[in-house]
Amino acid sequence: MKVTTDACLFGALVAKEIKNKAEPASILDIGTGTGLLSLMLAQSSLNSHIHALEIDQDAFTQASFNFQNAPWSERLAIEQSAFQDFNSDPKFDLIISNPPFFSKNQLGESAKKNLAVHNDSLSIDQLATGVVNHLSKDGELFLLYPPFEMGLFIEAGTRLNLFPNKIFDIKDSASKKVIRQAVLFSSTQNKVQTTELVIKQNDGNYTDAFIDLLKPYYLHL
Repeated sequence: MKVTTDACLFGALVAKEIKNKAEPASILDIGTGTGLLSLMLAQSSLNSHIHALEIDQDAFTQASFNFQNAPWSERLAIEQSAFQDFNSDPKFDLIISNPPFFSKNQLGESAKKNLAVHNDSLSIDQLATGVVNHLSKDGELFLLYPPFEMGLFIEAGTRLNLFPNKIFDIKDSASKKVIRQAVLFSSTQNKVQTTELVIKQNDGNYTDAFIDLLKPYYLHL
């Protein structure tokens, strides 16, 4: 699976949130792919234990290899399972996900890519219901979606008393439209804080904000 810039930015945002508050003891990564987000959070935390789910066999195999060879392997675990089939007790203090979002009429030729990015494998309602069932009492969800799908999830989550607290609007450049939203949810309904994050300047170079977030993870920054 391709490592995307917005996924890396999402992982860095989650890591920053963890550092700004009490570190979650347990984290669930839904649809880990090759393990990118889990590895970033393992790197940035001290004691968090991270359990990752992945349905695709090849991605699961690659993520397992990556976890076993990481310096934080004792705090990383992975299970080959669809989120709908996953059961766990106790619940998780933090759930993270960069879920599939394309609809059925946007299927491509690659079966593996379809599974990774099309929501037929995990619908918005299934995700919202599952998250509520697996979050601890004061647990939080950090989610990455395109704006339209995020709007649908906010509606679904609100019906289940899962409310947006922070919204990060992600743009390729200042003049472009928002391409992704990273949103922090909890069961507490607060005034929503909104922050704009721009990846590149007009000259194509990374913005200072992007560099500050990604420097711990990008070797060339």
